[in-house]
Amino acid sequence: MENEKTDLTLIDRNQLTVTGVKKIKSSEPEQIVLLLSGVALIIGGNNLCVQSASIQSGEVAITGLVQSLRYTGVNAKRKFSFKNMFR
Repeated sequence: MENEKTDLTLIDRNQLTVTGVKKIKSSEPEQIVLLLSGVALIIGGNNLCVQSASIQSGEVAITGLVQSLRYTGVNAKRKFSFKNMFR
């Protein structure tokens, strides 16, 4: 697993900048999910919006009221699911 550096900059709970982003998994007004190196960052809040994103540089800027930041484990190599098994 890669150990790429990730930086979070939060200004007044209204402007969040995240570096080290590999992919934006989902973006909704109440929750944005970013895939980092080996983990997912789940951003919860109100009126969240991706203002700018550069996957080449790995930087994402988010506006809106940030109420929570949570990391969860992600196993990017795991592709198997029971749903696919019974097709």
